[in-house]
Amino acid sequence: MSARVLKSFAVQALLLAAVAAVFFAAFANARANLSARGIPTSFDFLDHVAGFGLNQSLIAYSPLSSYARALLVGLLNTMLVSVLAGIFATIIGFAAGFARLSGFWALSKLAALYVETLRNIPLLLQILFWYVAILSPLPGPAGSLTAPGVLMNNRGLYLPALTFGPGASWVALALVAGAALVFWRRRSGDAHSGLVTALMIVGPALAAFFFLGRPIGLDFPIYDASANRFNVEGGLRLAPEITALVLALSLYTGSYIAEIVRAGVNSVPRGQSEAAAALGLKPEQARKLVVLPQAMRIVMPPLISQYLAMAKNSSLAAFVGFADLMQVSGTILNQTGAAVQVIALDMAIYLGLSLATLAILRLYERRFSWGTAR
Repeated sequence: MSARVLKSFAVQALLLAAVAAVFFAAFANARANLSARGIPTSFDFLDHVAGFGLNQSLIAYSPLSSYARALLVGLLNTMLVSVLAGIFATIIGFAAGFARLSGFWALSKLAALYVETLRNIPLLLQILFWYVAILSPLPGPAGSLTAPGVLMNNRGLYLPALTFGPGASWVALALVAGAALVFWRRRSGDAHSGLVTALMIVGPALAAFFFLGRPIGLDFPIYDASANRFNVEGGLRLAPEITALVLALSLYTGSYIAEIVRAGVNSVPRGQSEAAAALGLKPEQARKLVVLPQAMRIVMPPLISQYLAMAKNSSLAAFVGFADLMQVSGTILNQTGAAVQVIALDMAIYLGLSLATLAILRLYERRFSWGTAR
């Protein structure tokens, strides 16, 4: 090994040692100051009884649950908001983006009005608008607004909920097995049409579903005044807080996605569409098979950034009292005084969520890179 290489390694080792020393000194100093003031420095408080309720929980929770379980509830609520808002924002954004490119003047201008309006209004104001001006004045359970399988009133949005009976795990296992089979065949070079691929994935699960006596069902929300005139029975309840948050995040992020899609499609040279037409492709086929695949290579990087920003923007839920990770963490911090530990946990969780989201989207980007360098 040459002297130059040894010198390079020595410099890098000294730099890493200096950084580690700074972090260790800061940690030791913070721990000493916290101990001197009687502020807890360990994570033992996570096993203590929380003593407060939450307005939305995907798992069993009560005030007698631990702080650790309260944090888990907040994390699951944050993930629920992020997933729902991500799905709706994608649908809205792509629809508005293509609408802006439409040849119909009215449709294009309406899409432009939506984009330019919502992009320029702060997200917090939009959340408060949906919560205070739209959802709070809704009628009570007796006057619920109804749609097939859906109820909405001032207590929240009620959707059909999945029910799982004995044998549901076998249906899920069959679905995973079908997806794994398709993945293996694709890796082996055996490609199938979209219909055949869907049947290979869903077919085993459907067979298991009927063979095991339909272990998975839907529980629809029902308002029955004779049984319970004060509330809706059954279904999945989304509190007004989460409903306002999902609506605001979806529409706000969708406006940015629309501009990203419009710019991506416009970046594809016009000659590509003309070449597709010369080959006999219809305009719809040209957009699907020629223009969109090329546009997606440009769209994906800023689109990933929007999804990451949306997940972090969900922390604004605290302003409407929704029990997301930040709201739960704030309550725990006020009760225990363990500010450093709680903030460190929040930072680590948000970092983990962002990195996991980034990894999934990067996999998708590499999978559909359409012949670019991998």
